Amino acid sequence: MDTMFQVPGRYSAPGTTAERLLTLHQAAEALGLHYWQLQRAVKRGSIPAYVPFGRKLVRLSEVVAYVDSCRQGGVE
Repeated sequence: MDTMFQVPGRYSAPGTTAERLLTLHQAAEALGLHYWQLQRAVKRGSIPAYVPFGRKLVRLSEVVAYVDSCRQGGVE
């Protein structure tokens, strides 16, 4: 992968910049997740997916938001 993907910052306003859509493999690799974990979350509707050309794509910010919403315990 030539381009390094950055996780959107906590203070990034949604809609201020166009965000690149990633394949499930690219998003999983960028966040250090297993592909199948991301695939299951998309399949059950927890993470929105876009299918413009027959291939499921996700926004990295939406995946990060879902992972953060599942956080349990710990210090914020």
